[in-house]
Amino acid sequence: MQGNNCHLKREKEGRHNHEIYRQKFKIAYTNYCTPSPAVVYTHCEDEAKKLVQTLESTKASIMIMPAAIVPLDLTSSGTTNSTGATLRQIDYLADPGKPNETVSGKGLDDGKKLYRDFGITTQGLVELGALAHVTDDTFSSMYKRRVVSLAKMVAMYLECNLVKSKECTSNWEADLNNKMVHSLMVHLKLLDLAKAGNKELDPTQYTSSVDPPSQRAGSTKVISSPMPLEFNVPSLAPTPPHLQYMRAYNLWHHRNTPLDKMCDILKTGGSYMVGAIQADMSLPFNMSKLLELVKMEAGSWSQH
Repeated sequence: MQGNNCHLKREKEGRHNHEIYRQKFKIAYTNYCTPSPAVVYTHCEDEAKKLVQTLESTKASIMIMPAAIVPLDLTSSGTTNSTGATLRQIDYLADPGKPNETVSGKGLDDGKKLYRDFGITTQGLVELGALAHVTDDTFSSMYKRRVVSLAKMVAMYLECNLVKSKECTSNWEADLNNKMVHSLMVHLKLLDLAKAGNKELDPTQYTSSVDPPSQRAGSTKVISSPMPLEFNVPSLAPTPPHLQYMRAYNLWHHRNTPLDKMCDILKTGGSYMVGAIQADMSLPFNMSKLLELVKMEAGSWSQH
C-alpha cells in the first residue's frame, strides 16, 4: 500500500507541475481557431509521417508506445516497439508566433534519432545544459560540458531526485511522468533565471537543428547566365535508403522471411521493400518475386 501511495503522490505532483506549465504559456487547443483541433488515430506508419509533416508550429512531448515484447531484430534501441513499427505522440500547439521547439536533455541526439528512424527534420532543439550555461553562471562554474544529464539538472534547479528507470519506452496514453514533466519545469526555471538576470537569450547558443545528409553534403551551383533564378537549384547527393526500408529488404532478400512474419516485425513490409529498391537501384532483386510479394499485401499493392 505504501508503494501505491507514493506512486499516486508522484503522479499527482506531475499533473500539478504540468498544469502550471500549461497555464503560464496558455497552452490549450481552445485558444486557437485555425486550424480546428483534430484527433487522428492510425496504425499506418506512412500515414503518421504525412500527418506529422503537416504540422507547422511547436511540437513537444515525444513519447514511444509501450512495448510488451522485445523483438529480436532491433536495429535502433529505444525507438522500435514490439511490432517493429514505432508510434510517437506529438502535441501540436498551433501558435505561428512561437518557433518550432523541442525541450530535451539530449536535444540533438533525439533529433538525429527522429531523422534516422522517421525522416523527420527537427528545428529549434533546445539543449537544457547549453541553456543553463547561458542563463546561470553558477551552473557554468560547476559543469563545463554542453550536455548535462537531466537528473543533475533536476537536482540543482528543482531540488529533488529524478530516478531514471532502465526502460526505454513509455505509455503515451498515460499522464506525463516525472521525467517528462521535470524537463519542462527545468526549462521554465532557466527562463526565469534569464529574466531575473536581464540576460538576452540568443537561441543559436542553445538550440540546434537536424538537416538531411544530402543537404549538408550538397553544394549550390552558381550559374553565371541570364537564366531565371528558379533554375539555380542545389546539387543534392542521393538520399540513402530509409533504415526501415533496408531492414525489410534484408529480411526478404537475405533471410527469406515469410510475409506474415515480416509484417509482424515491420508492418507494411511491402512498402518498405519497394522504397529501398527505389532509393538504391543498385540493389539486386527479382521483379516477379517482388510483384508476387507486394500483391499479397493489399495496402502495398494499391499504393505501388
